[in-house]
Amino acid sequence: MTCLGGTPLNFLLLTQDTGAILGPIAKLLGFLLNALFNMLNAVGIPNIGLAIILFTVFVNILMIPLTYSSQKNMKLNSVIQPEMQKITAKYKGKRDQASLEKQQQEQQLLYARYGYNPTSGCLPLLIQMPILFALYRVLYRIPGYVTLIKEQFTSIVTLMQSQTGYESTVAKLAETLGDTAPDTSSVNAVIDWLYGFNSSDWSAFQSAFSGIWDQVSPFVDKVASYNSFLFGINLAEAPGFRLTPALIIPVLAWLSQYLSIKVSSNNQNTDPADTTAQTMKTMNLTMPLMSAFFCISLPAGLGVYWVASAVARTIVMVILNKHFDNVGEEQIIADSIAKQNVKRKKQGLPEINPDGTYVHSGKKIDAKTESANKGMMSRMMNAQAQAQEADKASHTKNMPANGKYTGDSSKYYEKTYQKGSIADKARAVQKYNNKDKK
Repeated sequence: MTCLGGTPLNFLLLTQDTGAILGPIAKLLGFLLNALFNMLNAVGIPNIGLAIILFTVFVNILMIPLTYSSQKNMKLNSVIQPEMQKITAKYKGKRDQASLEKQQQEQQLLYARYGYNPTSGCLPLLIQMPILFALYRVLYRIPGYVTLIKEQFTSIVTLMQSQTGYESTVAKLAETLGDTAPDTSSVNAVIDWLYGFNSSDWSAFQSAFSGIWDQVSPFVDKVASYNSFLFGINLAEAPGFRLTPALIIPVLAWLSQYLSIKVSSNNQNTDPADTTAQTMKTMNLTMPLMSAFFCISLPAGLGVYWVASAVARTIVMVILNKHFDNVGEEQIIADSIAKQNVKRKKQGLPEINPDGTYVHSGKKIDAKTESANKGMMSRMMNAQAQAQEADKASHTKNMPANGKYTGDSSKYYEKTYQKGSIADKARAVQKYNNKDKK
């Protein structure tokens, strides 16, 4: 039982994930998968493939609010991109500080006009990642979460333990399979090991434990029926680079992922001169291929989840794109500005108008001016801090013997700055403050 180029997997996890972060999420998702499998068993079709599909649909329904936010942000980004490309082209090749600051100011003004937060698209991804990792843990160790499947393997391990020389027999079997022997003192570890067995592995098991095979085979057949999917695909096995019906899963993974990305991008046009957009375009082409490769190397159950998830996500995004088309760009922008104004109000900031301006102290101010003012204040504060650090390092030799200053303390410092520079202005402010304190 090997995976990903022959690397043993039995050491990765116990039957249930006990990690501080992923563990609770995996247990919650595992509880859902177990409930769905029991429901299917109650109606006479206990199948882990169907349970995974229902499970995936349910999870994607729960994640609709995140998908909605992400797709709305992408829609808004598609409106902004033409203007953003103009700003980028305007400052192309200009790498001096002044040009970079002006470019940033114009970008901030553009974001303010549309109420767009460039970092808002990261939140859905950050929330989804732990869920996805926990899902993989569950699907990797299904016996740990699906009670009926674990019961079959527990019965097998109990029969194995009843045999004389159980530990040595397991060690020899693992050696025959080219695998690392599990910890025979842990039922969970042995179950994890057995769950990844393919048909040839069970044949080797039959030879190693021939005395109990007649008792074990009904449990093996039961697990096989639970894991059997379309065309007899064993969901516990990796399809591998073999011409079998299981290869349909990597193919469907590639196709479904490609369609999902296509729908998600909403047929946005990319500027050939925009290197970031071109990089994303390349990734959108390579990611489906990576999905196909992973689904060849990983257990087919994960591939079923991958395909079902991409199909469910595509359906949701088609519906959302239709919704946003009906709403219209103007309403999307207005909603985005209103959402940003709620945050600004909580921060005690004035609300932004649709043209990117706001009123402060009876005066109309645009985001460009605000950004410039913030930038100047930030640079002035940094310059003052640097001046103070330089002063501390150079003032000791001119400091009076009694350690006390008289008059203007700035005369005891040797550090000088270029006339008209920010640091020179910061020093002027310091002198003025010292004069004001007298």
